[in-house]
Amino acid sequence: MKEQWYLTNKKNFDAVETGMGCLDNKIIVVTGGSRGIGFSVARRCAKEGARLVLISRDRSNLEKAAVKVSSGRQNHRCYECDVGRPENVKDIVSAVENEFSVVHGLVNCAGISGVIGRIDEIDPAGFVQTIKVNLLGTFYMCHYFIPLLKKAERGKIVNFSGGGAAGPFPNYSAYAASKAGVVRLTENMAVELQNDNLDINVVAPGFIATEIHQETIKAGMKAGEGYLKKTMELIKKGGVSPEIPARLTAFLLSSQSDGITGKFLSAPWDPWEDRDFQTLLRNDKDFATIRRIDNRIFYKRG
Repeated sequence: MKEQWYLTNKKNFDAVETGMGCLDNKIIVVTGGSRGIGFSVARRCAKEGARLVLISRDRSNLEKAAVKVSSGRQNHRCYECDVGRPENVKDIVSAVENEFSVVHGLVNCAGISGVIGRIDEIDPAGFVQTIKVNLLGTFYMCHYFIPLLKKAERGKIVNFSGGGAAGPFPNYSAYAASKAGVVRLTENMAVELQNDNLDINVVAPGFIATEIHQETIKAGMKAGEGYLKKTMELIKKGGVSPEIPARLTAFLLSSQSDGITGKFLSAPWDPWEDRDFQTLLRNDKDFATIRRIDNRIFYKRG
């Protein structure tokens, strides 16, 4: 469907480039900002002029990341925090409020692959921990930071989904359930807060060759023979460039995306730079969302 839409409308393609400075003077909070997708997002946001609040569980890596993404113009802040612990998140929010009083954007990249294997064979504690970090961590960050985001002229939240959010992901039930939950949480928040000048969206980054996939390699056949083989092949090829979801995130944090909210976007597959596609995102409430598809598997009677 997405590919067909793009082919049909390709003649109308009008690319929108996120330009240097589209996030000038914006305070942007990024969880998982010390490595992987979070680091790429942080680097892009810094290039666009944002001042960053970087959050992860490893302060040493955070400080190194802050130095790497800095262009010399911004004085970024680093906070060690386990997003799955609400008391930790509340402490960070208090610190950020004391220093900045307002936050313009929140990006939730922190996540784990979690326990891998058949649902009847995995450790239940591992399942719970995955939900705690991926889903509850996203909820805690949104819940406690929303008051600061409301102080901005237009606040932005970008959450991250992953495999299993839009379809079955066998042997990764904890991860899939948590990421599907993040998508529905995003859609709900967008509706609930539609009168608060907040744009809230969720990004599917594609297969980014980060450290998280080493958990699949370690799991071996528990991951399923097919997916294990696919993972090794994609890692070898390099996967999707992390700059692709980073650019989409910068767009969703900028004023260029004003009015786009409650959407589930694929960074490598959706033509989000197309102005016609953006218009569709703004005007069709069911487009780019999780919905049941009828007349594909189910058929009308009579």
